[in-house]
Amino acid sequence: MITMIKVEKVDNENIIIESDDLTMLTLLNEYLWKTPGVEFAGVSREHLFLKNPKLVISAKDSEKAVENAKEKILSDIEKLKKKILK
Repeated sequence: MITMIKVEKVDNENIIIESDDLTMLTLLNEYLWKTPGVEFAGVSREHLFLKNPKLVISAKDSEKAVENAKEKILSDIEKLKKKILK
């Protein structure tokens, strides 16, 4: 369960997402690498107990890239649900 998420828009091309849910950031990172227009996506972890991990994204339109990755994740989840429920 995600208890904290913070989005910092540096500019139109760069976004930093901070969260206490490393799994969610890692999943989003994997899908961002498959999203056209993404130049860089990476998870940064400073200290396991003192700082939350951050996902750094650089793309031509970073907001659109995150939205596209999110939609693909949700689509894949729906496909998985249908296969499981057969």
